[in-house]
Amino acid sequence: MGAQYVRSVTFRVVDSVMLHTRPPIRPNTSLILDVNARQITENQPDFEVDLGMKCHGVADTPADGSQPPTLFEADIIYSGLFSLRNVTAETFEPLLLVEAPRMIFPAARNYLADLTREAGFLPVILQQFDFDALWHSRRQKKNPE
Repeated sequence: MGAQYVRSVTFRVVDSVMLHTRPPIRPNTSLILDVNARQITENQPDFEVDLGMKCHGVADTPADGSQPPTLFEADIIYSGLFSLRNVTAETFEPLLLVEAPRMIFPAARNYLADLTREAGFLPVILQQFDFDALWHSRRQKKNPE
């Protein structure tokens, strides 16, 4: 692994006035996680692996049962540079789509926690993620038996 970095980030607080006039609340969050890899230069073993995180925080459901208000929306692409040398065809894809995101996930998770904390929310703390299960799920959708 070479460098790792934030490639893109968008963070939107929906009602910042309300947020800063009340004590911090722990938002109910949903997360969509995606992994992509692309070769940097043709015929070279260097790849950029992107870990995309779309996180939405909403307040508790109101007593009247209406839609809970959105508190924030975060869209982060956290990337890492990887060189794959002496890799077999069987290990190529799992290295890029399982092991590489597993390596950059802790830093991406910390970035999301810091971002939400700095915006005035209690930090969003993500548990470890099973990238192997994500990879297998994607492969099954692509090639149903």
